[in-house]
Amino acid sequence: MPLSHYSQAKASLNMYEPVQVNLFEATILTPLNPDAGLILEHVKSIQGLQNINPSVDAVTQKFKQADRSYAGMPSQTFVDLTFVFTLNLNDANENYIYKQMRDWYALTYNPLTGEYGLKKDYVGTLIIVQHNRPGKIFRKLTFKHVFPIQQPQAMDTLDYTTPEPAELTMVLRSDFWNEENS
Repeated sequence: MPLSHYSQAKASLNMYEPVQVNLFEATILTPLNPDAGLILEHVKSIQGLQNINPSVDAVTQKFKQADRSYAGMPSQTFVDLTFVFTLNLNDANENYIYKQMRDWYALTYNPLTGEYGLKKDYVGTLIIVQHNRPGKIFRKLTFKHVFPIQQPQAMDTLDYTTPEPAELTMVLRSDFWNEENS
């Protein structure tokens, strides 16, 4: 068998572009109606997208010494997405991303007052698009009924030895979504 060569690779000859994991945008529309563009500017990374296609565990039956396997049910039908945000202070010296995320979480459960919210009042929408270098979208994920499932994780540790700016981690859950691929 001959060695593969550039001239034998269809992707090379057709100059297909790689999928870049850093070419994406995430628009988060919270029920508080903050500036979605400003939140978008602070999204650093998203993890958990593999869960939009939940795995189905096999179910096994036995007949004497023989096993029969069948597709079972998915173990979960929701998705948890972990967001990492950069943090900045505005002219009013507000840590505005942390404040917006904390205020959104307080709609689900306010730890200062003990109040619980209603789902219709605390869910938002999340739209993630992936695009190529010129900006043409090839994948769009729309998550409905998105809400934070834990307090925003920010500034847990203060450290004189690190020059890195603070970041915020937030986990958002969605019960259903739509995926469009071109």
